[in-house]
Amino acid sequence: MTDTERHETVLQWLKSYAAGEYPDATAAEAALYLASLDRPEGDITAYFARLDDICEDLQRAVADTHTPADAPPRVMDLAIALQNVIPGYHGFQGDEENYDDPENANLMCVMDRKRGLPVALALLYLHAAARCGLEMTGIDFPGHFLLRLEANGERVLLDPFHNGIVLGAAELRELLKAFQGLDAELQPEHYREATDRTILLRLQNNIKVRALRSGDLAYATAVLERCLIIAPDEPGLWHQAGTLHARLNNDEKALACFEQFLKLNHDPRHQQRIKTLAAELRDRIAGISPDTSETADDKPDDTVIPFHPAKNTGASGAENTPRGTSSAASPPHDDPSPA
Repeated sequence: MTDTERHETVLQWLKSYAAGEYPDATAAEAALYLASLDRPEGDITAYFARLDDICEDLQRAVADTHTPADAPPRVMDLAIALQNVIPGYHGFQGDEENYDDPENANLMCVMDRKRGLPVALALLYLHAAARCGLEMTGIDFPGHFLLRLEANGERVLLDPFHNGIVLGAAELRELLKAFQGLDAELQPEHYREATDRTILLRLQNNIKVRALRSGDLAYATAVLERCLIIAPDEPGLWHQAGTLHARLNNDEKALACFEQFLKLNHDPRHQQRIKTLAAELRDRIAGISPDTSETADDKPDDTVIPFHPAKNTGASGAENTPRGTSSAASPPHDDPSPA
């Protein structure tokens, strides 16, 4: 199979996955397919086998938990089992030294390097937990993806970036303030559950933001197009893709993206502005010179988040905390917004 054929096969799998044709596939498996688009030389089946190894080791660790006869494991026992297997035996940790390295969001690279972003590492925990029958959910916490583990009416929050440590209210408050400022306080929306699609978009957004910061508009556009395979109903993604295509002088693709945005977003605040942009693109495609007699509308476009969001510079020298404790340093932050 040629690289082109392999690329098309991966794209078709992702389209089928987005259409719900692989209901048993985990977000980690989908993330490996996304990662393989940048690593066509890699054997993706080898990474699936490594996921299986993690699951088998976790299954044994759960079976070895010390509980009273016939009693199910406590939530802290399960948390310790996860810590012993994923960051412990397999050595997966957050990459604090090279946090902004794009490889930290490519799951194939993460599995090779044993280092990654919180959301990338979380995929390993979620996959293993799902395959071992544990109740675990991704938490779309601002700036730092977390995990919620539940068992027998108890629940704890884990930090996949810091060896799966358990976080208490004080540590969560510290995380939030490091990202949103000293006046920020914990709110129910900060514990929003993340769907598989949300997780994958958050992962890809980290790659896109880093590409934009380095000035690689073509790669950022390619990442957005991958996001649109997963989430074709997200108008913000179509707007961003249209804007980047326009900046790359891909006028026909830009126009198609803006037209799709108009179909999905009916907010009158944005409709007229995007219709104007679409009309300008049609003229440009047709070779019609713009009419300069009218004053251009220089009002900032707030349809989506800025392409180059301010880089958070929270403390990046956090020390590793012993597993099973609830002490968390203020880590660097990932870029959570998918659109």
